[in-house]
Parts: sequence; C-alpha cells; structure tokens
Amino acid sequence: MLNRFKYILCGIGALLLTACDTNSSGGSNTDPVEPPQPAPATLEQETVDLPSEARPAHTPGSPGVVVSNPALLEQFGGSDVNLNNARYTRYFLSDQADLQPDAILVMVPGFMGGASNFATLAEQLMRRAQAENSLALEVWAMDRRSNQLEDTVGLDLAEELQDPQVGLNFLFGEELGLELGDALSNGPNRRAVFYNNSSDTAFMAQWTPLVHSQDIDAIVEAARAVAAGGNVFLGGHSAGTGFTARYAATDFNLAGGAPEPGYLKLRGLILLEGGGASMSDTPPEETTLDLIEARFDGGLFGAVRDQAPRCSDGLTACTQETAALACAALDNRQCVESTSAYSDVGGLLSPQLTGASEVAAMDAALNGEGVQSILQLEQNGEPGNSAVDQVPELAGLKLLLGDAPSSSINLLGQFLDDDGVVASIASFFGTSLGYPGPEVEGIRTWLDGPDSPAEAFVDRGPPPEALEDVGRWGLEVEPTDLVSTILPMFYRGQTNFTDWYYPSSGLGVVSGLGLDTSALSSPPPLGRGRSDIDNRTQGALIDIPVIAFGGSNGLTPTPASWLGFARAIARCAAPACDGVTERLVDEQNPSPAFPTYGEVSGGFEVYMSEGYAHVDILTADDDDTNNVIGPLLAFVARNLQ
Repeated sequence: MLNRFKYILCGIGALLLTACDTNSSGGSNTDPVEPPQPAPATLEQETVDLPSEARPAHTPGSPGVVVSNPALLEQFGGSDVNLNNARYTRYFLSDQADLQPDAILVMVPGFMGGASNFATLAEQLMRRAQAENSLALEVWAMDRRSNQLEDTVGLDLAEELQDPQVGLNFLFGEELGLELGDALSNGPNRRAVFYNNSSDTAFMAQWTPLVHSQDIDAIVEAARAVAAGGNVFLGGHSAGTGFTARYAATDFNLAGGAPEPGYLKLRGLILLEGGGASMSDTPPEETTLDLIEARFDGGLFGAVRDQAPRCSDGLTACTQETAALACAALDNRQCVESTSAYSDVGGLLSPQLTGASEVAAMDAALNGEGVQSILQLEQNGEPGNSAVDQVPELAGLKLLLGDAPSSSINLLGQFLDDDGVVASIASFFGTSLGYPGPEVEGIRTWLDGPDSPAEAFVDRGPPPEALEDVGRWGLEVEPTDLVSTILPMFYRGQTNFTDWYYPSSGLGVVSGLGLDTSALSSPPPLGRGRSDIDNRTQGALIDIPVIAFGGSNGLTPTPASWLGFARAIARCAAPACDGVTERLVDEQNPSPAFPTYGEVSGGFEVYMSEGYAHVDILTADDDDTNNVIGPLLAFVARNLQ
C-alpha cells in the first residue's frame, strides 16, 4: 500500500520527492516516475483589423463614397464595404499568450510580400528571447490595406478541409468546367473575385505613402498600448524598409503646430534587406511639385480608371503636348500619365498566379513529391484541361515547367529559388531553397537545401571594395527549407506570403521627393502647405537606434547599401548610444563598399550574412550561417526601456 501511495504521488508531480527515491525506506525497487512535462510552446497567430485614420478619396469606406462595383459587391456581400483598415497578424508563443510582451516588433513586408513573410523570423527570435533573455516578445506583421481585396474565403475553406482541390475550384473552377461542389456550395456559394488594375481599383491611386504611414500608425499605437513600457520597434523587409523610414520621418500632426514624429513612438528601426530611404540631392523643381499635386487632386485617379492621361480634375483628356491647352481651365495644367492601379510585374505576376501559389503550396505540403502538381493535373479527365493550360494568367508557369510533369514542391522551388529563371527577373522573390532534383517515376522533384549537390554552393568570390564593383559575393549557402519553412507561409491562417494587389500607383504620387517632403508639405513660404498629400518633415531629426541586415547574394549585398539613410538622420540620442559617435564614422574604411558605421555607440549597426539571398534574411534556419537572429535579439534587449 505504501509503494502504491508513493507511485500516485510521483504521477501527480512528485510532491514528495523523497517518496520517489528508490533508496528511501520502504525498500521499493520501482524505477522513479518522471513528473509530466509541459508540451513545447507552439507558434500561434491571429489576424486583426484596426480602423485607420486615413480616409483617402474614392476609397470604399471614405466619406461620400458609394460602392457600386459588382466585384466589390460580390466579394463583400453588399455595399457596406470599408477598406480604411490597418491589418496585422500577431505572432506569439503559446505559453506566453497571456503575458504582457516586453516588446513588440511591428514589421512591414516588401514589394509583393505578405505578413507571413515574417513567421519564421518571429518564431526563432521569440524562442531565443525566451530561452536566453527570459523575455516575452511578439511580432506584429503588417499586411497592406490592399490585402483586404484578396478574396481568400475559398482558400481558407480548403485549408480547413485540407483539400487543395477545393481551393483550385474556388479560383479557377469556371475556366476548368468544374461543378461548384458541396464544400463551396455550403460555404461561400461562389468562386473567387479578381479585380482589374484600372476601373475596379482606381481608388488605389489615392493610397499615398502618407496613407500607409497612417495605417502603420494605427498598429504602432495599438502595440504601444500593449507592450511593457511602450517598447515598440518598427522594421521592414526590402521595400518595407522604405515604409519604415517614411513612417519615422512623418509628422502625424497634419494640422500644423507641435510636431508628432513617428520616430518618437519607437525604440528603434530594423532594416532587413532594404536601404530604407535617403534625402534627395537637389530641391524639387516647381514642375515636379505641380505634377505631384495634379496626381493627388484627381489626375492619377482618372488616368488609372480610364487608362489614359488626364488633367488634374481626373476627367479632361490630355497629352504632354496638348496639356497647356487641354488643362487651361484648371489652375494646375499638368497632364498625368496613366499607369496600372497595382503592380503586375510586367505580366510575370498577377492576382491569379499569386492565388494559385497558395493552392500549390497546400498541395505540396499534403502530397509531397512523386505526385504531379495540382496546377498541371487535367481536370474532369479532359486532355489539356489543366489550370496552367486554361488560365491565361498562369501561362508563365507553363513556360517555366514546359510539358514535363512536376511536383508542386518542384514548381515552387523553381519559381522562388534565387538561381532560377524567375528570380533573375523578379529578384525580390530570391530565396536559397536547394536545387532541381531528379525525375521520380516521370515527375520532376526538388532537393531541399541540405540535400543539394555541390554545384548549388557557388563561390562568388571575395567581398567587393569599390562601389562600382558591388554585387553578389561569398560562398552561397542554402539556409532556407522549402518544405517545412516556406510552404506553410503561403496559406496558413488568415494571411499569406504575397500581396496580390501591391498598390504601386498611389505609392508613386510623391516620387522624386525622397525622405523629406518639406517643399510640398510645409506651410508657405517654405512649402506649399500640402500636408494632406504627405508630411515627411522629421527625417533629419530621427535619433533612435537603427540596425540593418543584408545578404551577400541579396539586394543589399554590402554595408554601403545604407549610406543614404545613415547620412540623412540625426545622431543617436537613445540611452544605449553614447551621444557622441556619429551614425557614419568613415565612408572609405575599410573600403567604400564596407564603410564603418557607429555600431552600438552611434546607434547604427550593420550585419551581413554571407551566401544569403534576399528572402533568406527572413526565412533561414537559426544556425551558424545566420547573422540576423542573435544581433537582432541583442538590439531589442539593449534598447528596452
């Protein structure tokens, strides 16, 4: 009876440790029973929408806008559509879900990127912070407001059912002659809505950098209300570093008076594979400012909607040659050229293709190698009736794969790998994922990083010294795992890997001004008083710490990539800095390509990861080649207040 009692105590949790000792009195030779161990913490995520103060003209949800577009009505189930929201995905560890985070990192994806780009970086950083510093960190990864137009309800259903065929049917069932099926009939009872890049989405022409900064501000303010001590850091990847720099430089008091700079709301800035921003070398010409005003005041909206040049009223047709006469009735006689509402990368990428990547990733995760990609499979048993054959926007995949059957793993590997054809055109997708594998039973496969042959590890030579020689260098590594790391990023949860509708038109409204828009936004006589267009007047005053990361095979291959931003901002005044050391200590030493920055004392740190491609900075395993996670954790811990 005594031994049985001791066993029960041990099973409960060894409340009496001596009772579990086989050498204690009682003479039991029963092995000690280990107390139950808690389950390992898991990476959790939730996607949140917050109201944004930005109310750009013509945007659904803005004052006076009546939604009548049939595509919007179908996707949103009526005319009650409001796109004036800031969206982010909160990443946290399950065992810290109820803890107040010691710090929150708000992260902005790059060109064509989505919030899930940061999932791996978030998990690795949070786990090390917990294990090494006893810190609870969270990462709030932003999706641009354009993400709300991504019609993923059927893809979310496919994820829930673990059935990529449901996702394929939702996206392309009409082109493939498929019946809607029970899953979709009982769910959204429709197929996906896609928007054209002109009349459907012309309102994106009003989504200026200021609009995006206001969206970021909604997330930053929410994070400050949650994080201990208001410890919020803002960072971005690739073009997201430009969003980061612009936010820090923005005065959010648009009405004038005491400035409310973005940088004062932050503990530091994080630049991942992107240079941030820099000041313009020369003041803008008056014609440049005229054109910016003409774009914003309606000219760009009309030019995008009609796909033809328009005067500043957005209605009057014009050309550069006839602008003076055609726009004569208007105060501003600039003629605004047409462009697309969102980026389609010259036909290489489209909402249909980026949507298809979610189906392919789900197919790859569930079916693995040895099975032909669902995008190549002939539907209904009809020859030639596959997605790559029947959907014009997927023609690029047809060219990439040819007629050879391919697994979905191989398809995504070929598309994303930094040494592939696509990355040579669209380098922002470049990721070191491995190498094309052999055919297995007639189907092309992919070799993940560790299984890559020797020819995958190219030695691109020593680091460059002169700026004119800057390019790829170092021994390539293959640090990102396609199957376990990349595939879930495409479809997991209420976010994804790509931005289907990257809103390039509005982001170009103030092109040519650089980090400082004072000539446009400051009150007269210093500027034109157009703070409603943009209000970046605080760039030269940014005095918080900055940390930057590059890959030798990425888009920022040397420390010189951050010269412009380091020159633009003020000396660091944070407690971790010494207040004396400059951001940029020596531009020429040890070489122009590798200038000396102020490091910790000067609040400007730069770290390179040899052999890393553009996306690897976010997705690489936390091993000896990774020069991101450790320095970033030290940066955050050092700048907590």
